[in-house]
Amino acid sequence: MIQLTSKNISLSSLAHLSAVTQTIMQGASFEDQVQKAKSKWNNKGSGLGQGAFADIKKTLLEMCVGVEICAYCEQNEATDIEHIFPKRLYPEKAFSWENYIFACSKCNTHHKSDKFKIFDPKNSVIETDITPKRGTFTKPPTEDSLFINQRIEDPMDFFELDLVNQQFIFTEKHPPGTRNYLKAKFTKEVLGLNTRATLIESRKKAVMFYISRLEKFVKASATTTHEELSNSINDDWKSVDHAKDFVQEKTRILSSIKKDILEYSHPTVWKELIRQRANLPKTNNLLLQAPEALTW
Repeated sequence: MIQLTSKNISLSSLAHLSAVTQTIMQGASFEDQVQKAKSKWNNKGSGLGQGAFADIKKTLLEMCVGVEICAYCEQNEATDIEHIFPKRLYPEKAFSWENYIFACSKCNTHHKSDKFKIFDPKNSVIETDITPKRGTFTKPPTEDSLFINQRIEDPMDFFELDLVNQQFIFTEKHPPGTRNYLKAKFTKEVLGLNTRATLIESRKKAVMFYISRLEKFVKASATTTHEELSNSINDDWKSVDHAKDFVQEKTRILSSIKKDILEYSHPTVWKELIRQRANLPKTNNLLLQAPEALTW
């Protein structure tokens, strides 16, 4: 998981969200507010909401990691507008732009759903499970969430991927019992980041993909002729046009390789290869030869 680069939606879309929120908060009780939020959400794309949510979906797609990739698992297609703070617990945030990310249906519905923990009292290290039970409506005492909010927090500050030991699982960066440790632990557990075998295997394959592409980039960067450039990439679908200017073709190939890396799934793997390069000799050697890749 990585922090998302937030973008702005139109002022008219923000105004629509604000108007719906005001209606929700007119509920006489917390239960009324939750029910209003649910009803409004089920009809969010109708009437005046049609344009607003077309804008919201378009912007969330632009914010996705990779090409329309789920912000949580970084593997499946992002199809759902996910509430970071569940609308079942925080109806006032059901129509809040800052509370949205794009996730796959498996992460959104099967794993996270309404599972939520908070620190109570606020700013403490005492965790409280506030996952709602059927038929109950209790207003949470705080918004001090254990779940990492990718709109404002960088998950890489809380945990890291075990690449050195080739386990490809997330481990907490901070000492047990600390707030940051508890946030990392809850987030990875509720999303099943270490228990879904397909994710672990895909991270392993992503390491091989990124290193392979980085090798091609390094080799292509060192070429001086069309033939050398063609041999360096060894990819028919990126075949070098010998009739075109060499510098232009080399630039095109290097840009294409960079694009491959930036649009591939599991971008956390790429960022961890860079962060952990001092303990990964092969990766470090390649990055020494292509230092520009450190800022991708």
